[in-house]
Amino acid sequence: MTILNVTQSTTKLTLAMNKREKFAYVNIPKSSIVALNKNSDNPFPSHFAKSVLNSLKNTDKNVMKAIPNSLIPYIESGKHFKIGLNKNSEYVYSNIFEYYLLNNKEVYDVLINYFIRNTPKIVVSFHDKKIVQRVFGFDCHVINIPFHNYYDKLDNIYSQISEFNDGVDYCLFDCAVLGLALASKVWENLNMSIIDTGKIVSLTKAMTQQS
Repeated sequence: MTILNVTQSTTKLTLAMNKREKFAYVNIPKSSIVALNKNSDNPFPSHFAKSVLNSLKNTDKNVMKAIPNSLIPYIESGKHFKIGLNKNSEYVYSNIFEYYLLNNKEVYDVLINYFIRNTPKIVVSFHDKKIVQRVFGFDCHVINIPFHNYYDKLDNIYSQISEFNDGVDYCLFDCAVLGLALASKVWENLNMSIIDTGKIVSLTKAMTQQS
């Protein structure tokens, strides 16, 4: 099992951005694994769970799976093998953008301003357009998703994303586990790269309110 640290993961991500070839950087929160269990307190609906599983089982070499440290022992033990998390695979650092926003603003600014702001993109977000554009620039399309009851809107959201096929380079996810569910359909059917940006919009909003 290979676990890339934050520096190695950032290097891999920026190299992918520079190549301009199709790639994906997808966060896999532990909560999404828990919710796949039908006996959990808040299980996913079956159609949503299927989409999440399809994303987890993607073995394309250009798909970077970012996992939190809390998942490592379960993957190493083989517990999550059946859902696509193989102990012989490579995993990258989870929530790269959050890490740099909180720990190294200079690197964060380079990632956002150089690699993302100047690239044609669409953003799927629980936040409103104003705060999303504050983070990623005004030259981006925003699909705003209500935080509640998004499970049944999966196909509709994908349909909205597909309208931008061949018109953008990046599909940015600012929508937690919804992004993981959408990733498989976007990857398999559309000509755009995927970047899960974690909680940086929420963090930016909180920082702005505090200042």
